[in-house]
Amino acid sequence: MPDPIPALLPTTVIGSYSLPRWLEHAREGHKSGALGDAELDEAHDNAVKACLKDQELAGVDVVTDGELRRETMIYFFNRHIRGFRLYGPMKPIGTLDPGIQMPDPVVEAKVQRGDMPLVPHWRFAQAHSTRLVKVCVTGPHMLAKRATNETYRSDRELVFDLAAILNAELRDLVRAGCRFIQVDEPVWVGYPEEVSAWGVEAFNRTVEGLEPAKITLHICYGNYQRQRLFPGTYRELMPAMFGARTSQLVLEFAVTEMQQLDDVAGALPKEMELGLGVVDVKTDAIETAEDVAGKIRRALRKVPAGRLWLNPDCGLKFTRRAVAYAKLQAMVAGASLVREDLGQA
Repeated sequence: MPDPIPALLPTTVIGSYSLPRWLEHAREGHKSGALGDAELDEAHDNAVKACLKDQELAGVDVVTDGELRRETMIYFFNRHIRGFRLYGPMKPIGTLDPGIQMPDPVVEAKVQRGDMPLVPHWRFAQAHSTRLVKVCVTGPHMLAKRATNETYRSDRELVFDLAAILNAELRDLVRAGCRFIQVDEPVWVGYPEEVSAWGVEAFNRTVEGLEPAKITLHICYGNYQRQRLFPGTYRELMPAMFGARTSQLVLEFAVTEMQQLDDVAGALPKEMELGLGVVDVKTDAIETAEDVAGKIRRALRKVPAGRLWLNPDCGLKFTRRAVAYAKLQAMVAGASLVREDLGQA
């Protein structure tokens, strides 16, 4: 059984962890034929084990496999959903800077369920960790916006078809025993009108029937190469985002010096938890335990300790491993300081 989760101020990560250069070399070797499938599988296994160990040694309570088996948070899902053609035309990956581009996939047929390996990936990670392992999936809205739609009459139609596929995959994951699932929708701050009109409904379709798993929703501003990708604010998503059927909203706060915290926390429904971003993933500056504790104490003015979780602002894929590890240590140490304040050392 995984180690117990603290009753107050549990810590977790968003999903991705520092991508080792040697793993990129292994993938390149596999593409060239220098490495076989078994060798690449071994490389991925070793990367995941190292990631899990880092999180455990840092003291993180709920961990992930670092998404280290995934080429990107987009391509992994495109590759395992039928109807996508990978590596289409170059396309901006956000709406803030059109110069930040990638060859995004093309929707060339109605999307259908493929052979997504979420279950074996989770089973491997949980078997190699003493902590509860959560699985993170890219939401249907994000997947649709990061594609060239040549098939559907509207993004809405594409999003709901993707939501149904993801829901089927997640139901299999829950049946296999996974008890913690996070859906990532960074595009929401860039398209608040769509979120209000149908985005929340699509999210709810994605997570329908996943009891008894804990469901969380991560919304940030994007984090490709540690750069913000989308404009907008959390304020523009309120109150619509509170209609998401999630136990927790996981939000980015540290990078903006906790701006919007009071607005969001003050309006947060009483049955909903807040995943508080307390370390900034867009800088190499390493927070101190007291820095983190100060952010937590500020949040506690609005959110009871029993409804507050702690996490980095976003994924750590583009952060050097030593820096990523130090930031996780600071997050855990800051949580410990505040638990001592609360008499829960």
